[in-house]
Amino acid sequence: MGEYNSKPGHERVRPTNQDDDLRRRWHDAMRGIGAPMLRDDIYRELVSAYTGPDRHYHDIRHIADCLREFDGVRHLAHNPDALQVAIWFHDVVYDGRRMDNEEQSAEVAADALQRLGASDAFIEQVQQLILFTRHNTEPDTPDGKLMVDIDLTSLALAPDRFDENSRRIRSEYLHVPDETFVRNRNDMLGGLLKRPRIYYTDVFYDRCEGQARENLERVVGGGSVSVWKQ
Repeated sequence: MGEYNSKPGHERVRPTNQDDDLRRRWHDAMRGIGAPMLRDDIYRELVSAYTGPDRHYHDIRHIADCLREFDGVRHLAHNPDALQVAIWFHDVVYDGRRMDNEEQSAEVAADALQRLGASDAFIEQVQQLILFTRHNTEPDTPDGKLMVDIDLTSLALAPDRFDENSRRIRSEYLHVPDETFVRNRNDMLGGLLKRPRIYYTDVFYDRCEGQARENLERVVGGGSVSVWKQ
């Protein structure tokens, strides 16, 4: 399925307790597109990518969390199938040394969906949803807003879990010195704080906005590396 399998260890799929549920969800998301054996091959490739040794936050747990969030808003999506498939692929390429992870993930998604025989229109929708997770512009579609809100729900976790995720993110950037990492990360989080709303949709704004702002203000305002340390 492309470049994300290039690193040592990405060929090894580490078993997870939720594997059966995730496999079922994957086949449900594809809704009969492609042959079952090919769908299962691509599922294993996805799991291999998300359980690579360099994955600490952007891993299979993040995908499972996003899928659970999707369950609660499926009824709000214009194209729930495209949204669910985009969740599966949105971090399939993740390398802290790259600046084009989302673009590469969208390309991997297109390749896999073409192999499965998905329509061009469906592939284009999935790719656009993935690209919205660059979080550099407001999505111009309702499903795009759901996609980015789902991706950011971890910002609204309880402080101890938020800090745990922060340390996992730091582990994906060990090649970056502390000072540089903290500056860049706080710039990104500070940009979210400057928005009128972190969450574009009312359903996530009402549930997540307050806690997310508390977490981000604590980290950005503190200016300390301690939250990022193991």
